[in-house]
Amino acid sequence: MPVNYDVEKIGANMKIKLAVMSGWFGNLSHVEMVEQVTAYGFKAFENLGAGRWEDKEAVRAKCEELGVEVGAISCSGSINGDGPVNPAFHDKFEADVKQSIINAKALGTKVVLVVVGGLRYDMSLEQQMENVAIAGRRVAPLLEDAGITLVYETLNIKVDHAGYALVTSKQGSDLVKAIGSPNIKFLFDVYHQQITEGDVIRNLTAYKNEIGHYHFGDNPGRREPGTGELNYKQIFKAIAATGYDGIVSSEFSKSKELSLEDLLRVLADCATW
Repeated sequence: MPVNYDVEKIGANMKIKLAVMSGWFGNLSHVEMVEQVTAYGFKAFENLGAGRWEDKEAVRAKCEELGVEVGAISCSGSINGDGPVNPAFHDKFEADVKQSIINAKALGTKVVLVVVGGLRYDMSLEQQMENVAIAGRRVAPLLEDAGITLVYETLNIKVDHAGYALVTSKQGSDLVKAIGSPNIKFLFDVYHQQITEGDVIRNLTAYKNEIGHYHFGDNPGRREPGTGELNYKQIFKAIAATGYDGIVSSEFSKSKELSLEDLLRVLADCATW
């Protein structure tokens, strides 16, 4: 299926840099996906696995040509297995960061994502967070030299990721402050933080200086805005009001009965005011 350039520029008037998921355009090559995203009036996409794409340079060139930005890519760690909570992982962590910087530059993204690992029972949570901070301080000069931001993701343990170590926004904020680098932040996923703590707008406002990237999906169900309890027009307004000018990335499964164009209209409506 070729790129359809004769489509409505649904996202042309959005007030934030809202990223679509590249997988929604599955019949197209990665470069064609960028062209189709642009045809719909959107200016960003995200695929956490894009750092492993073989056509990264071609994608970057097309994005530069069309003014499309690239969201975060995966960097290091696991959700329930090993990660920088464990000092023995730190050599691998540094190697992963170095490779992710190479991948990020090839693709054209400025953000790499880390999950810190599963909660350990052989040391206190305080020591585990200090271990993550030690690892962060170790790689901070690499990130600063490269102009790349690393974000640690907080995840909910109530519904999706029992046993994960980094959970609350305050934990994420404290970790970022303990590391003390302008190139290390935490990722605020609205879906996860709604489950963990609620108070989404209050928290994203309170921790605005430590947040380096956003993911979103509605709750419950982790589907598109309008399927759950979250008021995304107000949330996106609040994100914009903090002064954040980075990418706000979709991370959800669309409802099967919803067409791609109708999904894009839902997103554009939430991001237009």
